[in-house]
Amino acid sequence: MMKFIDARLSRTTMYLLMLYYAAGLLGVSFVLGFFKLVPIDPTALAFSGLLVTGTCWLTNRLFAHVLRVPVNAESVHITAFLLILIMQPVTASQHAGVAGLLLASVVAIASKFLLAIGRKHVFNPVALGVVASGLVLNQPASWWIGGNLVMLPFVLAGGVLVLRKLQRFDMMGAYVIANIALTLATSGGGYGDDLTQAVLYSPLLFLGFTMLTDPLTAPQAKWPRLAYGALVGALSCPSLHVGSFYLTPEIALLAGNVLAYATNPKSSFRFTLLRIEKMAADCYDYVFAVDRRLVFEAGQYLYWTLDVSQPDNRGNRRAFTIASAPNSDEIRLGVKFYAGSSAFKTRLAAMQPGEQIHGSQLAGSFTLPRDPEQKLAFIAGGIGITPFRSMVEDMLNRRDSRSVIMLYGTSRLADIAYSDVFSEAEQDLGLRTRYIVADETSSHPQVRQGMIDGALIAQEIPDFRDRVFYISGPNAMVSQIRQTLSRMGVARTSIKVDFFPGLA
Repeated sequence: MMKFIDARLSRTTMYLLMLYYAAGLLGVSFVLGFFKLVPIDPTALAFSGLLVTGTCWLTNRLFAHVLRVPVNAESVHITAFLLILIMQPVTASQHAGVAGLLLASVVAIASKFLLAIGRKHVFNPVALGVVASGLVLNQPASWWIGGNLVMLPFVLAGGVLVLRKLQRFDMMGAYVIANIALTLATSGGGYGDDLTQAVLYSPLLFLGFTMLTDPLTAPQAKWPRLAYGALVGALSCPSLHVGSFYLTPEIALLAGNVLAYATNPKSSFRFTLLRIEKMAADCYDYVFAVDRRLVFEAGQYLYWTLDVSQPDNRGNRRAFTIASAPNSDEIRLGVKFYAGSSAFKTRLAAMQPGEQIHGSQLAGSFTLPRDPEQKLAFIAGGIGITPFRSMVEDMLNRRDSRSVIMLYGTSRLADIAYSDVFSEAEQDLGLRTRYIVADETSSHPQVRQGMIDGALIAQEIPDFRDRVFYISGPNAMVSQIRQTLSRMGVARTSIKVDFFPGLA
């Protein structure tokens, strides 16, 4: 079952998953409202939905046109849907409520353009819009979706998928534990009632699933994101107040955004295409010049945004690992193209030298260990080879001859990429590479026919218990190999993973 779920998640962008999640909750709420199973008027929900979505779309179009910047196609709809799920639905005759929805919508979208430093968001747009509506018009959030037991199973089901997609269970755990701990610490004695209220009848879970996890306003490194989750969770405690002023969940999130901004890389970069190099069947390296120095570690990634005139439902933003070494004069982006590619990939395929793409939100902890004596094992599947190209080229540049064995799995011999870099590392550094090809055989001594499984790992890496494993590739492949290594006795702390969504 989990293999099926992971396979589906691998083919869905984070933004599209969030869009489906929010739209699904709205659809379920609308249907249940007809049967009086949720305290929501479906007519008010439909009117509010049209009002907020239209306002968000119009505001987004206006700012994008005036400022001439590419925007994420799905982002405007996600923002609108979350606002509808948080703000109390109203009818056209409820003028104060209508004004609150309009203000929240305009502020949320405008903040993406006006409150961005170095083209990077500072605050969660939805939280900012909700706070503005409450402070300016006295139309605060009702968080109606978060306090309804009938909707809780749907909130949980979609929320767990979001966490699995983003691999942010640790941040969510810190957030929930901090909130519960402070709730119990400030309880007047009714611990059971307070705990039930905090978890089941509050925005705690919904906010965590949908807004806390926003990759553009949350820290990416492990310890900062744990601190971020704990801070937002603690400040969201319903009994926490300063004098007569009680903090709200959205204010708690904005406070956390300040911490995230302080710990996240703050720059966005403009990349100009220099040339395109074919590296394998249907795989190409896009080689860019960058507008200013990009400081990163081998194995890290960027969110890349491309100006797509007619984006599809997969949007115009992707997370790609930087395939070049940190001290290279050029930035490489390795991309695999599939039949029926998305609008993003279609536009990328049509790029010509001199055209530009934007990159932001540098992140990722899939990086080499500091200890040069630590023996390593790299396992790559398909286009998941890109972080290892960055690492191996970095090792070549630094003459880092640490012990590394790499297993690289592909479907065909023609799918093998970057063999020139790995061959150089074999000669100069002693890197040992084995190519595991599923559908073809070869007499080459470095090629093995089959799949990467426990038997092959034990055969090719006999000292596997002494090595730290780095695994990169499609979600399902990474999960399977991680489980295999655990069964073989490899410690959990000796397994580092990097999920590649493999989106077309």
